[in-house]
Amino acid sequence: MLKIQFKDGRAEPVVLAAPGKTIGKGDANDIVIDEAGVNGFHADLKVDGDDVVITDVNTATGTIVNGEKITGATQLKAGDVINIGGVELEVQEDQGGASKTLVLSGTALMEMGQGCWSLIADSGPEKGQIIPVMDRIEIGRALECDISILEPALSRKHAELELIGDDLLVRDLGSVNGTYVNGSKVDEVRLNDRDVLQFGKIRFIVAAP
Repeated sequence: MLKIQFKDGRAEPVVLAAPGKTIGKGDANDIVIDEAGVNGFHADLKVDGDDVVITDVNTATGTIVNGEKITGATQLKAGDVINIGGVELEVQEDQGGASKTLVLSGTALMEMGQGCWSLIADSGPEKGQIIPVMDRIEIGRALECDISILEPALSRKHAELELIGDDLLVRDLGSVNGTYVNGSKVDEVRLNDRDVLQFGKIRFIVAAP
């Protein structure tokens, strides 16, 4: 599996998972380049297995791969350098966690103690994994989230969990595809033991203290 890394280190690497990613100026994109000359939706990355193809979306400034402006769908490989709006992105091999759906930050990996709310993964390769909930946890596709879920259906900042007293609340953060509890779309709701919390295709079982 491949990933894309900003050569100037301005953001975390993005793993190129199916069905693909988008590059552009707006926050709706998976890879955001906030520079002059970059369109809101600038380039499209299609991922099919190990194959990654990049296409420019009819932009004025174009998309450059290895110093050449591309004119159609172009296959990418490790070591290729993409230039969009003067910003260089390097295609690299992803050495770890290619099959993972969840990426947990240090906050979400804190040791679970007695009497702690938790989420139990109920889908994907991590099914059965227990994630403690301490204070407030942000969930989304962005790698800077406490729980990053590498699924295209999720928004970059999708939802958050917050402990208020003895209650655990889930709050949708204006996501495109919504947050669901027991099959119902919610904006904000108090969670109960054994509730099913769902983001896209990813499900968690809520476990009370």
